[in-house]
Amino acid sequence: MDLSQAILLRNSLRNNHVIMAYNGTVSDDLMVTLADLLKERLVANDDVKRSKLIFAVFMEGVQNLIWHGKEHEENMGMILITEHNKEITIMCGNRIEKDKTQGLKDRLAQIEGADKDTIRQMYREGMSNASEHDGPGSGLGLLEIARRSTQPISYTFVDVDDHSVDFILAATI
Repeated sequence: MDLSQAILLRNSLRNNHVIMAYNGTVSDDLMVTLADLLKERLVANDDVKRSKLIFAVFMEGVQNLIWHGKEHEENMGMILITEHNKEITIMCGNRIEKDKTQGLKDRLAQIEGADKDTIRQMYREGMSNASEHDGPGSGLGLLEIARRSTQPISYTFVDVDDHSVDFILAATI
């Protein structure tokens, strides 16, 4: 990237109200470092409850990147946080295998059409079935993000090639 492209990127980040951006390998150490930076930014905010919601959604999103990025070492994640009109949007994304997307799409469709009470009930049911789940978090991360978001979550799947898809999830508080 040359300097003129860097300036264009910086201006695009500013114009889109980006307060934090990362693209690369996501690890536990990185999560802690970014969490500390986010905490510092949130300390200036007097609304402790809202800050906790933002932090919880951030942690869930990044943990999903860590857990689901371990399948492929070259699988890098993206973390993007914007702040506009007093709303914070946290976007997390990574590349996943195309043949593993249908279950995720089905789960997201359930969440997308659900109100807060239904999401709470789905979460409770997931908690009671947690011992039956093989993976980390008992599959509750998406529900946790949806529960804490002040607006419905949004997401996209973008085909990369015949075998891979970029998945991005966004939550606003």
